[in-house]
Parts: sequence; C-alpha cells; structure tokens
Amino acid sequence: MDQSPSFQQILDAQSKAIILQFKHWCKFEVFSFQFWLLLAMLIIPWIIWAKLVDKKRLAEIFIYGLLVVTVVTFLDEFGCQLNLWEYYIDIEPYFPRLIPMNFSMLPVWYMLVYQYACRWKSFLLANFFSAAFFTFVGEPIFVALKIYVLLTWKHIYSFPIYIIIAILLKALTMVIMKKYRQAQE
Repeated sequence: MDQSPSFQQILDAQSKAIILQFKHWCKFEVFSFQFWLLLAMLIIPWIIWAKLVDKKRLAEIFIYGLLVVTVVTFLDEFGCQLNLWEYYIDIEPYFPRLIPMNFSMLPVWYMLVYQYACRWKSFLLANFFSAAFFTFVGEPIFVALKIYVLLTWKHIYSFPIYIIIAILLKALTMVIMKKYRQAQE
C-alpha cells in the first residue's frame, strides 16, 4: 500500500504552516529588537551604496549585484528547505528567507568589493577576508542574536561558498559585459 502523501495533503500541511508562521511572526518577531535591526540592515546598505557606486559603471555593478541576489536567495531557500539552517526572526513572514541579508547586506557588500577591487588579485583577497568575516563573525553574531539557527549546517561550510559566489559571478559578469560591448561596436 502506498503511504506517500497526496498533493492535497501537502497543500493542507503548507496552509497550516503558513498560518502558524504568521501567528509566530505577529507574536514573537514583528517590532522586536531583531526586527528593527534587520529593517535597518535592509535600508542602510542601499543608502551607502547609492552614495558610493561608480555611476559610470552602474549597469555593470548592478548586474553583478542582481546575480548575487539571485544566487544567495536560491542557496538560502535551498538550505532552509533542506533544514540545514533556519531563521527565528525576519522582517516579514512569507517571502524568501532573511531578506536583509539576501537583498541588501550581501549584494551591496559584494558590489562594493567588485567596484573597488578591479584586479583579480585584489578581488580574491578582498573576498577571502569578506568570507572570513561573514563566516566567523557575522554568522555567529546572528546566532547569538537569535536571528539565525544552525540545524545541521556548520559555519565553516559557508566560507568557501562566499568565495565561490564572488568568483563565479565576477567571471559571469565579465562575460556579459564583454558580449554587451561587442554588440555595441
């Protein structure tokens, strides 16, 4: 006899989870200290970025940033779905996980490194130190603040991923920009 849940059973369970998630968010998350911290982390980096971004390279830098948003959001959602980690607190109850990190802190930081570390050597070095900071300082702070909880994941696993994201997306952005410039000639 097949013990697999039906599609309807899965939908019913998801509906119940959505209701529980919203109730939890209303009771424990919204307007907490962590909520306000995350809201600031969503807004402030973009204000800084707007002041610092090289307007002559805006399209190129923004393409890189959009690629970062896409990849980190996908990886974060994937990790949460596999129960590798989860978030106690977020600024909203439904959308992709930890919006301030995926849509602001990480992409803005990656874009600034991309802008200021133009040569590969300086880019790799800057991203090595950035990955070390995110992995060994940022993530543990989020754990201590009860924003982020590691289920089966370990901080050290994040270190190479931060670096690989930077390298692959810089290479992809360079290819895109080369094709774009060739098409303009």
